[in-house]
Amino acid sequence: MAYQVELTPNKTYATRENAIKAVEKKLGPCQTTGGGGVPWFFIHTHTDGRFFPVFIGERALQAGIHHHFNVVA
Repeated sequence: MAYQVELTPNKTYATRENAIKAVEKKLGPCQTTGGGGVPWFFIHTHTDGRFFPVFIGERALQAGIHHHFNVVA
């Protein structure tokens, strides 16, 4: 059975690179390369063609990332 999840981003970015830069600005550059124990994330494309980061898991919530970006569990 497939489920559909609709995400409403807090903010979108014109390019994938800008979305990654926003994550780096909030969490530090080493976080986007897998260092520092930050939870997994991916860049999602909104229906309007813009991009936004989505974090996965409880660790993202514990780190307070949900105050800045979308988090799914």
